[in-house]
Amino acid sequence: MRGCALCTLGKIYSVNERGVTLTLKEIGKVPVEVDGILPDTVLSLGAREIGQLKVQIGKQTVELGDVFDIKCDGDEALIFEGDLKRVKRIGENMSQGRIMVKGDAGMHLGQRMKGGTIVVNGNLEPRCCCEMSGGTVIVKGNAKAMLGSPLPGNSKGMRGGMIMVFGSVGNRVGEGMRRGLIAVTGDAGDFAGANMIAGTIVVFGKLGLNSGGGMKRGSIVSIGGTDRVLSTFGYSCLYSPTYLKLYFKYLRDCGFPMNDEIFNGLYRRYVGDMSSLGKGEILTLENS
Repeated sequence: MRGCALCTLGKIYSVNERGVTLTLKEIGKVPVEVDGILPDTVLSLGAREIGQLKVQIGKQTVELGDVFDIKCDGDEALIFEGDLKRVKRIGENMSQGRIMVKGDAGMHLGQRMKGGTIVVNGNLEPRCCCEMSGGTVIVKGNAKAMLGSPLPGNSKGMRGGMIMVFGSVGNRVGEGMRRGLIAVTGDAGDFAGANMIAGTIVVFGKLGLNSGGGMKRGSIVSIGGTDRVLSTFGYSCLYSPTYLKLYFKYLRDCGFPMNDEIFNGLYRRYVGDMSSLGKGEILTLENS
């Protein structure tokens, strides 16, 4: 696991990334939806063919070349550049390859992602990585609400894969989470892991209120603690979880802050949510 992480990070932080670069032109305030613009469909094409691919601007279908300047200088990654807050669905249904986002990214990034790697050198708008089932998403900024949550009308959120956020996250991170790992260096908003079915959320900062509300199984770990654990969780014990050290070793290799207190410290364990199945847990570092 350690070698895999270091290999991945070596590619992530490479300054010589080569591939197809899409630089956003001036588009105004109308969102652009780029679902279908994926590494496995773009990297084998020339600039002219890429420019003829279709994207959506509001209710209008246009060619990709009308929205982005296109540069081809390799086949390692699909690279998005510019002010991308209004560019939605980057990496939606992605199954392989690498996407680099140089800047902030719009809603629905990594939605229903199945594999591959997305690296965002900026912040995320709400509702990203909804219902992803595989792959890795790395965010070098903050992420807004509902990261890894279900889509409207559904009950299951993230079903697998890994999300690493080197910043803070908003409300309802990991809502309805079924499998996978979400790790955050900063704080998490309210309702983290709400209605969680399984999986693991690790927050190195502070948890917001009502974390784990309605959770059935799974683990929510907070290094910075929380102001209040829901009354439907019962205190279980104070101990040093062996399984956590495996996560911490992996996250340390991925660049997460780690010290002996975190790695070997004692954690308060709360079991719940007793209003649901009640087999989940919230772990908080003793001195937080």
